[in-house]
Amino acid sequence: MSLPITQPASGPRPGLLSRARWQGVGAALRSPAALSLLPLGLILALFFILPIAGMAVIALSVEDEDGSTTIGLDHFMALTGGSHSQAIVNSLQVSLVGSAVASVVGALTAFCISHIRSKKLDSVVAVFSSVLANDGGAPLAFSFIVTLGNAGVIYAALNLSAIGFSLYSWQGLVVMYQYFLIPTMVMVTLPTFMGIRKEWREANAVLGGSAPTFWLRVGLPIAAPALLGGWILCFGAAFATHASAAVLIGAGGFPLIPLNISSLLGQSPASQPIAMALGITMVVIAVVVLIVFNRLQRRTARWVG
Repeated sequence: MSLPITQPASGPRPGLLSRARWQGVGAALRSPAALSLLPLGLILALFFILPIAGMAVIALSVEDEDGSTTIGLDHFMALTGGSHSQAIVNSLQVSLVGSAVASVVGALTAFCISHIRSKKLDSVVAVFSSVLANDGGAPLAFSFIVTLGNAGVIYAALNLSAIGFSLYSWQGLVVMYQYFLIPTMVMVTLPTFMGIRKEWREANAVLGGSAPTFWLRVGLPIAAPALLGGWILCFGAAFATHASAAVLIGAGGFPLIPLNISSLLGQSPASQPIAMALGITMVVIAVVVLIVFNRLQRRTARWVG
């Protein structure tokens, strides 16, 4: 059974290179509002665009035997072997598992909160989620060491040594990352669950559909972009985490891309191009994550906006 729900009508979106897409951009850039953004644009150029461009130049510059410099991918090819390839595998493993766990727990939490329909609870959840999602670093790692470390309070109370759990492993990283990944998932998915309309449920009941039918054919298809977007955002956040992992396991205990970059930058200048190649790899992954997340968010907004 399918419900007679029509997607909101919208005109065709002009192509990226079409004239209609960029019509009026020049006038908008000359407006007072755009001029007021010049300080922000300057900061982005100096501390975001310029460093990335410098990283790309160093990563792509290859010195030949005769001392001349050419453009090549030698430094990126060096990432396919040794500890760097293991760091990439480890980062992917921790990020995939951590984001999967956070997506399930966070989505279920957001679903339950959306059914309570309490404005006070929504305000509290919004504040705590925004704070916890952006919290981390050394204090987070130390708090987990005190509670779940080998001499931690919860570690001893639950006798976690009996099951072989160690905070100083990739499983420990996954557990620690849930501190900020679950709130991130709640922030992303809660508005979608709150936006599922009561009329859709009533239409499902009138047509003889059950609750599982509603979620299978209406609820989940509408929430799917937000769920997938939340998972992608959690993956990107876990992939780029550095300070918490550095304090918890150190630079050599469990190779990760951020830890390898930090270690290479502290060595001889000859190792810096490899660090820049790793940095560009992370930048590309972050850009892809943001682009996919924004597209999924726009798709969800068509229904619950």
